[in-house]
Amino acid sequence: MSNKTTEPAIVKSGIKAVAELAGVGIASVSRVLSGQPGSSPQMTQRVMDAARQLGYAPNVLAQSLRRRATHSIGFVGSDINNPLIASIVSGAESVLSVAKYSVLLTNSGGDPGVDAQRIDVLLQRQVDGLIVLPALEDDPATLAALRGAQAPVVLIDRTLPSDIGAHYVLSDHFQGLGDAGRHLLQAGHSRIGLVVGLDVRPTRERIRGVEAAFDSLGLARNLIVHRGRLSPEHGEQAIGELLSGENPPSAVILGGNQLLEGALRAVHRRKLTLGVDLSLVSCDALPLCRLHHPPIATVMRDTALLGRRAAELLLAQLREPGATDPELMPTWFEARASCGPFVGSASTSAASPGAKKRAKQGPSISSK
Repeated sequence: MSNKTTEPAIVKSGIKAVAELAGVGIASVSRVLSGQPGSSPQMTQRVMDAARQLGYAPNVLAQSLRRRATHSIGFVGSDINNPLIASIVSGAESVLSVAKYSVLLTNSGGDPGVDAQRIDVLLQRQVDGLIVLPALEDDPATLAALRGAQAPVVLIDRTLPSDIGAHYVLSDHFQGLGDAGRHLLQAGHSRIGLVVGLDVRPTRERIRGVEAAFDSLGLARNLIVHRGRLSPEHGEQAIGELLSGENPPSAVILGGNQLLEGALRAVHRRKLTLGVDLSLVSCDALPLCRLHHPPIATVMRDTALLGRRAAELLLAQLREPGATDPELMPTWFEARASCGPFVGSASTSAASPGAKKRAKQGPSISSK
């Protein structure tokens, strides 16, 4: 008589074994494990318990390829170090995760050439859709990559040629900047500096909004526009150049949250008091705007909402493709102590010799 004990056979658990243990059909197991609707809570629990007991995990990638869907969404951000982009991504992910989509996040660092590369890589990975916030609107490589996309594409705060066939979620920069401009003009600031980025939709709409503020009050467009790549360095340079001119502005609007840090360096170096020597407006809800003394007036928007709406629009296209109208998300102006009344511009007496002359003569209005 043999003393050997018989070891149980080790069998690789599969979907059939899960179905047998749960007491349901194979189709039901497949539906539960792939996250599809239509299963009762009791059935779902039995299937999940059986799968855990057997150590069964479905091959999601293989299933996805059979369905020609990967349940993944590609996101191309221009600069994920920017809190604005991080908030947009978070908003999008909150919607997509509920729908059981994963987000593949890439960062171009504001380089249009990298935008195109990232789009190509995501499409090669067979993402089901793209959410894109590109650096530029007219980069040939980016446009070519998007034209080759077979998946739906949602653009945030950019507009592209109609042949791209993209869908759009946009911020109403015109409204917020227009309100900020009117607030400053009604406070007596007749000459305003506006610091903006490259030639993309937010830049154009911000300029248009402040120009409309002058028009609405019957004033000449005494607006100085300083263009550059949005960065702290650009903010610092712009404030220095604007305030060093022969006829500097008494108020400045920063058309981008990345500009604020550098702008404040220039303001503090000149020992200016915001709201007294210079009125300053920034964009987007940075903690620094509320914590700074005095608090900094801000053109606000719900950046997480931008991401959520982009994700919802993309999911709608995956369910039922078709043309859509651009969706316009609100912006609004919050006045704070960094915006004060025009008082003869003490700021510019510290900033440039020409300012002393302007302070004596009072405000002047001239064409842009």
